[in-house]
Amino acid sequence: MSIVHFRFILSAMFVLALGASLMVSVVDAQTEKTDVDANVSTRVNVGQSGIQANTTSNESAKAELNTTTSSNAKPQGEYQSAQTESHDRLKTSYDMVYAGSDNTLAVQTQRHLYKPGDAVSVEGTIWSGLSASVGGINTVSVQVTDDGGNEIYTEKEQVNNGEYSGSFELPTDAKKGAYTIHAKADVNAEVLSTLTLKMQAGLDSTTKFIVENPTAWAIKAGGHDFDVNITSDSDVTDVKFDEQAKKLSLGVQGETGTTGVTDITIPKSLLSGDLTVMIDGQVMAPSDVVKTSDVQDETTLEINYHHSSHVIEITGTNAVPEFPISTVIMALAISSVIILASYGNRIIKRN
Repeated sequence: MSIVHFRFILSAMFVLALGASLMVSVVDAQTEKTDVDANVSTRVNVGQSGIQANTTSNESAKAELNTTTSSNAKPQGEYQSAQTESHDRLKTSYDMVYAGSDNTLAVQTQRHLYKPGDAVSVEGTIWSGLSASVGGINTVSVQVTDDGGNEIYTEKEQVNNGEYSGSFELPTDAKKGAYTIHAKADVNAEVLSTLTLKMQAGLDSTTKFIVENPTAWAIKAGGHDFDVNITSDSDVTDVKFDEQAKKLSLGVQGETGTTGVTDITIPKSLLSGDLTVMIDGQVMAPSDVVKTSDVQDETTLEINYHHSSHVIEITGTNAVPEFPISTVIMALAISSVIILASYGNRIIKRN
């Protein structure tokens, strides 16, 4: 083989390998775009048919435990599915519950689920009609007890423009279970004695939140190990990650008719971008999913639902990096060129 012929073959092989690599990259990108579009379409269509089929059969499902007065978790079959909610549009807090004539004193927590050692924020509002009837309310007494009735916090919170708030830290050894917050508008005894029983009852309000310990679930993906921390008052099973679908899924189960809440912390190196949360194939309503934390390395979501058995799926647009085939082809092409170049130098030296 002449040197001229060898150099021509070498150049041709490099050009062909480079062209093949670029074509594979384009195909990969187009395939990924098609897959994402297909997944979104499937989520919408499945959810719509699911609502039509299941709404009637689940209308009677009720929660025995209301984690807070602002909880809007819906029974199975009543989850929204007309659109997908992305990570960037997820709420970062629950809607404020405002007191009214039917609920003269409202109280709620910023989250429904906490871990031992967490800071708990309490807030509430007072109906203006109640304040006017008692000559004004300046403070609200807040008492928090654990599942065994033990008091862990008590304080008088100041009222400003009909609103009050306070916070406290749970003990690091806090017991698991449902905690009760009892809020009572402070009214002097003389005024209290003049109120009707209905008005007196309107001075009190209660809500609950859950305390549970987190569990780290080990996930292997893309040749790496990840920890997904899950805190839940449900029995959690079958936590797994589908790299190709960019989807994290888990099973949750609890006593039918009770309210369930799950807190899940996802490493961004595993799954990130626009997140969509689904339950039993239906996109969850924005009021049932709250992004409680979003830091550099991880995102935490709080998910509310009514118990029975469910499958929760969280899909994203970015997943653990995969080794694309175009990179493999390019590496092989470069290796071939280097080997052939070395062989060509030997031919040149011989000539």
